[in-house]
Amino acid sequence: MFKNKFFAFLSLTVFAVLFLVSCEEDVVGPDPGDKPKPSPASNLQATSLNATTILLTYEISPSETNTLFKDYLLTWKEANGPTAGEEKVILKGTNPFEVTNLTEGKVYEFTLVARFTNDQVSSAISVKWSPATRFVETVNSSPIRAYETASDLGSGIQMFYANEEGPRVRKVANGKDWDFGIRTSDNKIEIGSATKLAYNYPAGQKPEATFFFKDYFLAESLDKVFDSKAMNDNLSRPDSTYKEITFDLTKETDPKNVVFYVRKYQPGQTRYNYAKIMMKRPAGGGSFLQGTSPNRYIEFEISYQKTVDVPYAKVSNNNSSN
Repeated sequence: MFKNKFFAFLSLTVFAVLFLVSCEEDVVGPDPGDKPKPSPASNLQATSLNATTILLTYEISPSETNTLFKDYLLTWKEANGPTAGEEKVILKGTNPFEVTNLTEGKVYEFTLVARFTNDQVSSAISVKWSPATRFVETVNSSPIRAYETASDLGSGIQMFYANEEGPRVRKVANGKDWDFGIRTSDNKIEIGSATKLAYNYPAGQKPEATFFFKDYFLAESLDKVFDSKAMNDNLSRPDSTYKEITFDLTKETDPKNVVFYVRKYQPGQTRYNYAKIMMKRPAGGGSFLQGTSPNRYIEFEISYQKTVDVPYAKVSNNNSSN
């Protein structure tokens, strides 16, 4: 009988040990892979400040209010090139921010992630862009001004005069060099493709075609014009959106500047150069025409991509005139 009790006790002991071991093995501890991750930022956009600098902006990560939030990490490389070799830490509250020491004509892909102090990162957002040259003066170091029709000082602008690496103001006598111009007759303010402005160009001075996008846009400055797509993205029928066209801005009352974007074949080229052109309002608003008749003028600023077929001198689609 003692033997039977002993075996019963032993059996219960073994069962209890096995039960405890089994319970310990079934306990699920914290998974180190379950660390919280930040939510990504969104809407990464770019604009060209000059030939070596791009300005980026974004909508902040919803996780910025989390105590674990650390910063953002920006990396970039040439589009379709090798792995990213450049990076920059973007501190919370830094928006927009500049990326410098770039090369005009090269398209870069920028990637942004949010980071927590626990070494976890968000999914990435990205944008492609290329820097473009900014002109606020002509090759003669004077403001870029097109003059009213009654003036003898020049109603047309050559966006980029290759021999001197910059814009020039041109008279009707040099109409073949016009890319765009203004016309102020009949109480109107027209701007657009030189071929569509009703000037009597001399023989042999007919302008070449310059193509304007069908809408214009409103902006405080070119530095505040951001976008996330190239100038030729989503254009299933480019000929229907870029045209030889003029705009009547006589009744445009918004106090902001007006921005157009254009493309043109330069002499001897078979691929487009892209640009954005800002038509400036005078300080304090008022009519685009400044100065005293008969030499009133409209002043411009130009962002010009010198490299052909690089469509990244583009403006935002958020403020269409139509």
